Amino acid sequence: MQSPGTTQPPWSSSSLSFLSSTLFRDRKPKPIIYTFLVISLFSILLILYLSSSSPSQTHTRPDPFLYPTHQTHRIIFDQDKTAPPPPSIAYLISGSKGDSGRILRLLSATYHPLNHYLLHLDPSAPHSDRENLALVLQSNPIFKAAQNVHVMGKPDFAYAKGSSPVSFTLHAASILIRLSLNWDWFVSLSADTYPLVTQDDLLHILSFLPKDMNFVNHSSYIGWKELKKLKPIIVDPGLYLSEGTEMFYATQKRELPSAYHLFTGEIYAGS
Repeated sequence: MQSPGTTQPPWSSSSLSFLSSTLFRDRKPKPIIYTFLVISLFSILLILYLSSSSPSQTHTRPDPFLYPTHQTHRIIFDQDKTAPPPPSIAYLISGSKGDSGRILRLLSATYHPLNHYLLHLDPSAPHSDRENLALVLQSNPIFKAAQNVHVMGKPDFAYAKGSSPVSFTLHAASILIRLSLNWDWFVSLSADTYPLVTQDDLLHILSFLPKDMNFVNHSSYIGWKELKKLKPIIVDPGLYLSEGTEMFYATQKRELPSAYHLFTGEIYAGS
């Protein structure tokens, strides 16, 4: 019992108990509210993510650095039009003594039923090599059925430094014209060459090109050849003799022609 003169302190035991109970009641619901807010926010974010990544609204685009949208060098073929027919090539395959095997290898690598082939062994090879080459062709059922491979019975001389290679090439082209007119390009090959592409790929590429296109490697730049090759007078026995003899040079020099322009090129080329 308190005396009338004493005052009760502001923080009595009853006040402290009431305050602690009030704080406990106020503090208890806060974790539940935080948990509810976090779950609600996560649900909203999940709904937004699923709605934005739906297949109906998503358009996957390629990397512009890997797949550019502007392709200026892309070749587009019209699928409605039929492919042009493959062309026909007339081949001259020439070799020397002991080249029969390489000629047959090159023939097999370039063979196509639409093409025409003329095989030539120069005079250094014995006549028996030409006969054996013709027998091998006749024993092959594909060559025999197509009848598009021929062997030159009378060889021509061709000296690399003279003008007889040009005469020989023109002679072979005239023989191929007499055998058939149904070819578009003429290609001269040596037995020591080998194609880098298949014959089907070559014919497919040529089928899209105009038939009057020429592939002869030539140049009007003469340079050092004017003094070394054009002005000297060379006597080429391959043009008029049936037996091979050595070429010889005349002591005189000649002037360059003025009625036409000179071009230099390669012996083995397609045209």
